[in-house]
Amino acid sequence: MDAHYGEPNGTANLGQETIWGQPKTTQQIIDFVRAQGFNTIRIPVSWYYHTYTGSDGALHVHPDWMARVKEVVNYCLNDNMYVIMDSHHDGKIFHAGVGANELATIKANTVSVWTDIATFFNDCDTRLMFEAFNEPDNYEKYWQFGKKAASQMNELNQLFVNTVRSTGGNNAERCLVVPTLLDGTGDNFLNAFVLPKDRVKDRLLVTVHSYPQSFDQSIDGIFANLQSFSKRVGAPVVIGEWGTKTSFSPATYRSVHAANFVARANAYGIKCIYWDNGSDYAIIDRVNLTANQDMIHAIMNPAPYTSDSAGVVTDWSNYLYMTIDQNTGALKEDKHWGTIILNIDGNGLVPIPAGATAISLQLSRSGDMSTQAFHYVYFFDSNNVLLDKINDWNGFVDKSVAIPSGATSVRIGINSAQTATSKKQYSDAVKNGTLTPVIKFY
Repeated sequence: MDAHYGEPNGTANLGQETIWGQPKTTQQIIDFVRAQGFNTIRIPVSWYYHTYTGSDGALHVHPDWMARVKEVVNYCLNDNMYVIMDSHHDGKIFHAGVGANELATIKANTVSVWTDIATFFNDCDTRLMFEAFNEPDNYEKYWQFGKKAASQMNELNQLFVNTVRSTGGNNAERCLVVPTLLDGTGDNFLNAFVLPKDRVKDRLLVTVHSYPQSFDQSIDGIFANLQSFSKRVGAPVVIGEWGTKTSFSPATYRSVHAANFVARANAYGIKCIYWDNGSDYAIIDRVNLTANQDMIHAIMNPAPYTSDSAGVVTDWSNYLYMTIDQNTGALKEDKHWGTIILNIDGNGLVPIPAGATAISLQLSRSGDMSTQAFHYVYFFDSNNVLLDKINDWNGFVDKSVAIPSGATSVRIGINSAQTATSKKQYSDAVKNGTLTPVIKFY
């Protein structure tokens, strides 16, 4: 229900449901999902592309689109499932990090759109939950944390709660789900979040998204942090999206990842909703009604996976304050911006153990290191010939990467795409633990 194209044209745009290549949702599809053992479905819904401007000058959702969404919601309720229905891909009308005039428009749209939705779905029983916004962005600094954006997000969450509650009926006690800015799990996102005030007790949940690709005990810190956050704000936390792509590497560990993720989240009292988009994250084929049974079994029978503790790089002597020639992978000076290279063999390289087929890269970061990321992963053969590379401008903090055939070493570079970092800042961060890479081979 989140497929979309173009701009609203005043009609219900019912044909958009299938434009991304998925079949029209049926009761049979939902029955199949239920038969796999799932008792909850999160339905991503784009509303903006099905809106029109009413005679009152406000933005409204076309009733025919709401009726179609309700059909799908009822398919799930018919199977005695819980449903989380959100506002997805509606960033053009729901975002933060803006000036006062734009914020006033966003607030007006929040009231008009969510009044329409809440009123239309009021007769659905309280197994249906409303999720306010999906990954609401910071327009001041796209896809980054910002204090102003986080503060405005708190305002919008409160407005959402007030709006839904004002419609009465089942909505007076319906569970409502509110996100952190960008659904982020970093310390700055969690620390800035304020739980909305509500007229009823224990009917609010907080949602975040978490896509770590590690499949061992290194993800415990994510859940421990979320558990502490949950206790502080006084509301349960649900991970509204997690998962792995069908191209996960090493492929044999994809189900291990799933079992480990759910088991470790469960241990901290956190529920998880797998992101199955029907394509690169799919575990269910909606056309043929088949499922990846290895993944289903892993999710339904979660078990933690523990690897050895090797690969944590905490000694500053194992780093070079240099960067990489982005074409050749050679080392070069970097005095103006600041990059560090893992230096395990003395030549700015990390040796690859014989027989390894994949490398897992994880970066723990906090404080003034919160924007650091892996940007360079360059593979070389025994003659130092470059075989393959990842050169990621945005960077990443958690990824499993297939090792190309013949590679005997890898050069790994870390920096921030947003701020210059001095050698002393890096040295202090490595020594005090605010920047810790974990490199593991499989």
